[in-house]
Amino acid sequence: MVSDETKRPDEAAMRRILDRYSDSPEGIILRLAWLEGLSRKELNELTWDQVDFETQNLLLQDRTIPLEPSVADCLQKRYEKYRTVSDRVLIADRGKKPMTPENVSRLAKNALDSEGQKVSLMDLRHDWLLRQIEAHGWAYAAKVSGLAVSSLRGQFGSCLKGKQDQNFAVSGGKDEVEYLLWRIVQQEGSSTAGLAIWMCWQLAMQPGEVAALTWDQVDFKTGHIHLPNRDIDMGTRMQRLLGEVWDRQKPLNEPQVFVAPTTGHPIDLSRVSVVSRTAMIRGGLEHFSLRTLCSWAAAQRTGEILTAHAEKQGSLVREDVMKLLHVSENTAWSYLNRLADSGRLEKVGVRYYPKGSVVAPENQLVVIEDYLKKHGIGSRQAFVELLHITPHQATNILKHMVERGELVRVGKRYRLPGADENAKT
Repeated sequence: MVSDETKRPDEAAMRRILDRYSDSPEGIILRLAWLEGLSRKELNELTWDQVDFETQNLLLQDRTIPLEPSVADCLQKRYEKYRTVSDRVLIADRGKKPMTPENVSRLAKNALDSEGQKVSLMDLRHDWLLRQIEAHGWAYAAKVSGLAVSSLRGQFGSCLKGKQDQNFAVSGGKDEVEYLLWRIVQQEGSSTAGLAIWMCWQLAMQPGEVAALTWDQVDFKTGHIHLPNRDIDMGTRMQRLLGEVWDRQKPLNEPQVFVAPTTGHPIDLSRVSVVSRTAMIRGGLEHFSLRTLCSWAAAQRTGEILTAHAEKQGSLVREDVMKLLHVSENTAWSYLNRLADSGRLEKVGVRYYPKGSVVAPENQLVVIEDYLKKHGIGSRQAFVELLHITPHQATNILKHMVERGELVRVGKRYRLPGADENAKT
C-alpha cells in the first residue's frame, strides 16, 4: 500500500545519475525502473526478444510499454555490445553473466546513493506509475502497468487527491472506457455480466432485451440473434460465449438464456443489472450501469458515423446531421458540440471539420500574422487556403480581426497594423 508520504526521487538528481551511467548496467537498471516502470523481477528476467527496437516497445508477458527515446538508445548500445553473449538484457560487464536480483538491487542502490536519493527500485516504479496516471489517466496507467484500475486507485488515489480526476465521463474518454470494457469482458467471460455487458456494448441491445433473451432467439446456424424488430449478427466472440453457456445449461431445459448459476432458475432484469454494474465498478467504471453503457455506446456509434461523414465531405453543418440521422435541430447541435468538446471534430463558426484538417480558431491569428510578416499583405483567398476553411468563413474571421484592430484592410487585402501599406504581395 502506498501512503501520502510515498518516497519519490528528485527528477534533477535522477537525470544526473542517468547522464553519469549512460549504457552501463546501472544506467539500464535505473532507466527501466524509473522510465519504464519495470519491477526488479521483470528487470532481472528481461530478454532481448522482449525488446522490439522496430516498434520501440517493451513486450512483456502481460503488457506492452512504449520505450522512452533515451531508454531505446541505451538498450541499443547494450544490444550491439552483448547480444551474442547472452539473451538476457542485464548482464555484468565483468564476467558477462546474468545478474542476480541482489546484484540488481545493489547496483541501483549505489547509483542512487551517489546523489543522495534514498529510494528503492519499488519507489522508482511507484513514481513512474504516478507520472503515468497524472499525465495520461488511470486507464492508460493500467494498460502499461498490467494492474487493474481498482488496484491503482487503491494504491495511489490518496496521493493524487485534488490532482487527478478519478472518474470517467460517460460522454467522453472513448479510448479509456473501451480499454476498461475490454478488460472487464475478458475477465468475466461467459458469465451473466460478461454476456450482458458485451450485448449492450457491442450488439446494441437494450437491457430489457438482454434479460428477456431466450434460446429460441439464438440462431447458432446463421450466427444471429432474432429480436422482434431486428436481427443482430452475434459475431464470433458472442457466438462462442453463448455456445459455452448453452453447453452448460441445456440439461436444465430452461428457455431463458440468463439463469442463476446456483439454482438454474431464470433471473430478471434487476439481477442482470446488479451483477453487470458490480463487474463494471470492480473494473474501474464506477458510474456505469447497463443503461448508461447503452447510451454511451450509442453515442460512440453516432460519433463514428458523423466523423466518417465529415472526413468524406470535408466538414459538417447542423443540417447535414439532421438529414443523416433524422434528428431535430437541437439534437444535431448536441451531437456536433459533443464531438468538438471531445476533440474528434474542430469547430470553426457553425461548421465542424475533421480534427487536424483546419487551423484551430485559437491559432488562426498567429498563423495569419506569421504569413503577413513574411509576405506583407494577403488576400482573402490566401487565408482560405492557409486556414483550410470556406471563403464565407474567411470573410467573417477577417472582418472580426479588423474590428478588433488585429488587421488592417487595404482594399480587398489585409496587412498587419503599422505595416507598410505598399508592402509586396
